[in-house]
Amino acid sequence: MDFYEQVKQINEADYAINRLIYKHYKKYLASSITTQQAVLLDIVYYANKITVGEIAVEMNISSSAVSQLIAKMEKNQFIHRTINPNNRREIFITLDTKGWEYFEKQEHVERAVADRLFSKLSTSELNELERITKKLQDIAVKELA
Repeated sequence: MDFYEQVKQINEADYAINRLIYKHYKKYLASSITTQQAVLLDIVYYANKITVGEIAVEMNISSSAVSQLIAKMEKNQFIHRTINPNNRREIFITLDTKGWEYFEKQEHVERAVADRLFSKLSTSELNELERITKKLQDIAVKELA
């Protein structure tokens, strides 16, 4: 088998696994939000506290588009806006009740997937998978970021 065919098979297997996981666990996940809203939640979650401008840079969209997205998400209690007491023109974005619930559900699914799938691998297989995945991530960061 040639190199490109092997990479294609790896990618297809990875995609198929993720599709099966999504199909099986989608009832536990927040299906009421769009992909763009999920990206916004991820950015806010990992930043813990972030500004509209920083989100705009991260998502590569305008600050006004971010503000519109935030308005919808705030209305549905996924995120919360607070004014920076040190700079009243700056607004901090944090997770709100439903935002935290979203990540709790994700954690539940991740644990279920670990118990149901990853637990079937031996310790050495799991260590090797982790090593290879981290190596690919490092390569991707160097080559694509």
